[in-house]
Parts: sequence; C-alpha cells; structure tokens
Amino acid sequence: MNALKLPKPLLSILLLSIIFNSCKKEPPKAPPPMQAPFVTVKSEDVPIYKDFAGQTFGDLDIELIARVDGILTGIHFKEGQKVKKGQLLYTIDPLEYDTKVEQVRGQVAASQSSLANADEELKRIRPLADMNAVSKRELDAAVAKDKAARSNYASVQASLRNQEIERGYCNIKSPIDGVIGLSHARLGDYITKVGESSRLNTVSKLEKVRVQFTVSESDYMRYQKQIKVGEQITDVQLLLSDGSTHPEKGSLNFSDTKIDPTTGTVTIEAQFPNPDGTLRSGQFGKVRLLIRTQKDAIVVPQKAITEIQGLFQVSVIDDKNVLQTRMVEVGQKVGVDWIVTKGLKANEKVAIIGNQFIQPGSTVTPIPYVADQKPNAVSLNN
Repeated sequence: MNALKLPKPLLSILLLSIIFNSCKKEPPKAPPPMQAPFVTVKSEDVPIYKDFAGQTFGDLDIELIARVDGILTGIHFKEGQKVKKGQLLYTIDPLEYDTKVEQVRGQVAASQSSLANADEELKRIRPLADMNAVSKRELDAAVAKDKAARSNYASVQASLRNQEIERGYCNIKSPIDGVIGLSHARLGDYITKVGESSRLNTVSKLEKVRVQFTVSESDYMRYQKQIKVGEQITDVQLLLSDGSTHPEKGSLNFSDTKIDPTTGTVTIEAQFPNPDGTLRSGQFGKVRLLIRTQKDAIVVPQKAITEIQGLFQVSVIDDKNVLQTRMVEVGQKVGVDWIVTKGLKANEKVAIIGNQFIQPGSTVTPIPYVADQKPNAVSLNN
C-alpha cells in the first residue's frame, strides 16, 4: 500500500509546528516568601543591676598568734574542720614557764612569812607604845616594816599571776566556734611571740560571710540619691568565681566613712547568710546590686539588632508581612537581649533574620522565634 504523500510546503509547516510545540514550556512559578522568625515587642519593667568585684571574709576572722616563745609540741585539730570555743589547738613546751611559776610561788611563800612576822611585831609594839613603854620611833619603824611587807607580798602575788598567765599561753585554745584554716607551724618548730613565726592559724566564724568591695565616688553618690533614709538594702546577690550564684540573698552592712583620695573609691561591705558553710574566707566574687528599675522598657533579642558604624537598626514586619528596616536607639543589654530606648513600640513584630539575606521590602512568612533563656535582670557590666 502506497504511503500518503504530502506536498512539500505542507510538510514543512507540519514539521515547524511539531518543533514549536515541543519547545514550548510552562512559565516559571514565583518562589514562596522566605520564612522570617520574629518576636512581638513587649514593654516590661526591667531591674538594672551593676556588678562589683569583691572578696569574702568570715563573720569573725580571728588570727591565732603565739604570745610565748618555745618548741611547738602539740597540734590538736584537723585543718579545715570545725572547732569549738575553748578547744585546745596548739601546745608550746611549758617546761620553762612551769619553772618560772614555781620560782615565783617560792617568793610568794617567803613574802607571806615576812608579812606575818611584820604583822606580829606591830601587834606587839603598838600596845607598848600606847603605854609609852617603847619610843614612837620604834612604833613608826614597825608600822613601816608592816607596810613594806604587805606591799612586797602584793607585788609577788601579782608576779605569780603574771607567770601563771604566761604559762597559760602555752596552751592555745579556740576563741570562738568556727572553722580553722591551714596551720602555719608544724610540730617541732620553734615559735616566737614576735615576727611571722608567731602567726599560727586563723579561726573563722562562717554562719555569715562579709564581702567587701569598692565603688567609684560617682556610683556611690548616684546610689545614695536613690536610697531612702533608713532603708535597708536586702536585694544583694553574690556571683561566685565558677559562674554560679550564691543561693542566699544578702544585705548591705556598712560603707566606709570616707572616700579613698588615692583611688577615688569607697569601700562597702555586704553580708550573706552561709548556712551550709560553702563560702570560705578569702574567696573572690562579684556583688550584684540593684541600681534602678526601668519602667515599660522595650526589650528585643540582640540577634535582631544590627550595628553599622555606630548606628543600630532592626527589621520590622508590617501588617502586610513586608520587611521594613528601621533605625533605633539602644540602652542596656539584658543577657541575650537589648533594651531599645527609641524606635520601637509595643506589639510590633521584629524579625530575627540572622544570616538570611532578605532584602528590605520583601514579603516574608513570619514564624514565631524561640528565644534563648533570659536572665532575670540587666547587668551594667555587660
């Protein structure tokens, strides 16, 4: 059967139509709007804190100092452990001081005997003098001898008490209930009552700890203006060197009576309860004080703010989901957030675009931003 033959012009048109239809494509679809995480701006009261470097001290820190010379013959405690008031801590060889006590006791006995003789002689002469049986000179001599004997007896008694007290210094006892530190002396050391070797240890009372820190004169004056007369400041926190916060709130204890002219600072002391004894004397940390509370502050994540040559801007999503750039002014940082002092209002949507490249004027798909955990307050040291 013969194939159907078409005229050449018609065949060319048919081939062109097939080629044209095969090359024809669907028009490209517009990409969906990019997703933009956002936060809704809120106004809130934000407490403003400032941190000051400080050092801890015991509620009482009593240094144990030797008051006699001698060989250290006894250490009766474990370092770093609790001790009781009156507990024996150190013993210094008492042999020399026992000998001195016995010597003075002998002098007391001799003096007492002399006093008894003088008293008996006066008792014998006084009646005779009344009868003019002896001269007035003899009576005066007996009275003088009695007074001298009494004075000598009182003197050697005082010397005995002094020697007994000095002997007591050989036994060094705890003056308070507290925690004892590392010993500066070891058994067999020769201890003197002057110089560094006299400093044996320190006993600290740690139910409460004191933290001393310094503030500038300007900070001190500014803070004083905000405190009411007689107001007790109790919202004081202690930040430890490991980054943790002491669980107990403290209170301001006192401030120094003068400004240090060499540094322009004043020393302030805060006191913190230490019921579990975790704080020790000599630690370093930061005291956090409430400076003020900023009312109706606008706070947004720092990630939402871009800084360009000292100017700050944010990306705001309007009612039509269009991204708009807006200049703002910023204040204190709040951990991972920032206080915006000008340029934003409550209930506006601020985009957290991060590394995404979204041009201003673009339409976006807003999605809620999962914020990092916020601290409880603003620190002026951030």
